[in-house]
Amino acid sequence: MRILPVNFLYPYSSQNRTSNIKYSYYNTYDTVCFTAKNHLMTGKDLKKLNRYMTCLYSGDKMLSHSQLKKMKTRGLFQGTVSEFVRKLQPYKNRYLKSVELEVFNRIEQAAKKNPDITTSQLLKNWYSETRSKVRKQQKPNFDTIKTLGAKLPQEYIEPFFNFMAQTDKKLYDQPVLQKFSFYDFEYKIKKATEKMEDWNFKNRIDKLLEILSAEMFHNEKPIPEKIIKRIFGFMNLKVAGKKSDFYKKHLKKLETDKDAVKIRLIEDMLNTARLKGYKKIEHLCENNINMLKGIPIKVPFSNKAFIYDLNKVLEGMPDKELKSQMLDLAQHLPTSRKSPEALILKLNDVDPNIIGDRLFDPSLVSIEHLKPSSEGGVDSIANCALAKRGLNSARQSQPLWQTLLNFPLKNQQKYANNLIKLVNAGKMRAEDALSQIRTIEQEGHIKLNITKLFKQEY
Repeated sequence: MRILPVNFLYPYSSQNRTSNIKYSYYNTYDTVCFTAKNHLMTGKDLKKLNRYMTCLYSGDKMLSHSQLKKMKTRGLFQGTVSEFVRKLQPYKNRYLKSVELEVFNRIEQAAKKNPDITTSQLLKNWYSETRSKVRKQQKPNFDTIKTLGAKLPQEYIEPFFNFMAQTDKKLYDQPVLQKFSFYDFEYKIKKATEKMEDWNFKNRIDKLLEILSAEMFHNEKPIPEKIIKRIFGFMNLKVAGKKSDFYKKHLKKLETDKDAVKIRLIEDMLNTARLKGYKKIEHLCENNINMLKGIPIKVPFSNKAFIYDLNKVLEGMPDKELKSQMLDLAQHLPTSRKSPEALILKLNDVDPNIIGDRLFDPSLVSIEHLKPSSEGGVDSIANCALAKRGLNSARQSQPLWQTLLNFPLKNQQKYANNLIKLVNAGKMRAEDALSQIRTIEQEGHIKLNITKLFKQEY
């Protein structure tokens, strides 16, 4: 006789009744699994209870991804700077001295003087002054790179100084002739759409990128006629006379004019983005169409792009030490991870939601391994706590007790109190809470008071 296995799932609830137990039947021959009240909680399960918890280190509220999503949906980041500051003040990272905190502090001060301005407009108002500060920070490195560039072999000098002349134009917002690169375009488009939830739009973009990545655009062979017909909607054209004559007169030349076909595909993306109101995608498409047409465009300076292009200019150079010195100077230019001014400059012309994403990324809830994974720490609930992402990252693989030296004991006590409240509310098993608290005590070399908090003995 065939016996279907049963999996008893026990939901965390304030009422521990047998009526709450759900039965699920799976069409498989695996061993019967009775989990019921012994269901093992994971770090991910704990993360869902974030609204009841505070950060293990700072004792502050943590922002969940769902909360951030709701803020975007309700237009918080498009609204006034005063509302932006008021809503996000509880998630301010007091213990982490980061560029994000510095920028938020500046926004907070500006909101007192001009509460009705939007955050985007505020950053645009700061642009000129901020750019001057960043350029002063960058100048010593660029000057040294140019000095070292004069020592390059003769065949490298002209390409290098042409490249630096182009870089100077980018630094001061002057239009430059930029060669179209599919890989650069694809990277930027995917970066701009990675957090987007409009799946129809993303699928449309992915299909067009897939066509642009086809081998026919990267070899000397002409594009097949059937592809041209499909891209230009030949079958839907309403033309007088024979369609074959129309194709020969107007479309056949496109088999070898690959840039024109690329422009058509990117224009399709542009029109779709324009209908949806995605300004960043629209701007990217317009720039790349102009590149293909040979029209100079304004290209914001990017550290990553500068390092990549400098490496290409110096490719094959025999003096490895000189090349290493120049690339090292490029890698030590001020970045948005280290300079508040560089971050303001980067956020100057982006979608308002991206500003919110970036400034409050360090305050997002994350799973912290009490004993680091690199030291053998496992993914069990006993070894998983909740902490702000910025503080979690700053800890790296440092022992917990060393990290806790930077925070008052009351913050860890507050965290333990919240765990026990979850137990008393029926949202968490006592065994799970106690095992995690014991790990915090053991790894953190601290003692927490929990004896009087339980409603019943466990």
